[in-house]
Parts: sequence; C-alpha cells; structure tokens
Amino acid sequence: MEKEYLYAVTCSYDGKPPHWVARFDNALDAVNSYRSFSDWGFADEFSTVNLSEPSGKMHTKNFYRTGKVTTK
Repeated sequence: MEKEYLYAVTCSYDGKPPHWVARFDNALDAVNSYRSFSDWGFADEFSTVNLSEPSGKMHTKNFYRTGKVTTK
C-alpha cells in the first residue's frame, strides 16, 4: 500500500517549476524542512519555498539575492 502524504515542501528558483519537492505525513517534519531554508540557494534572482498543508493553506517564503526575505 502506498503511503499517504499530507504535507509538501517545494523549492523553486526564479519563478520556474519546483526543482525540489519533499512530502511528509506529519506537520513537525514538514515545518522543520520549511524552516531549514535560509537563503536564495543557486537562484539567479530569487528562490521560493512553499509549505502546503492538508487544509489547502500554503505558507511561502521568497529569498532574494539582495538579502530581502518575504513571507506569506
């Protein structure tokens, strides 16, 4: 039987489709993964990290090369 995942964390660079995806069956591991991102990585301009919850709510962080960070 395939395991069901409730949470997803994705990372994408410069508005392109995600290049990294992780799925979790519990909130603690998903939040720890989401919080582990701290900079723009290998993006040219910005990276976007999303945490999707089973309720449909999405948390987003954008890291810019300028050092600016935005969250939603």
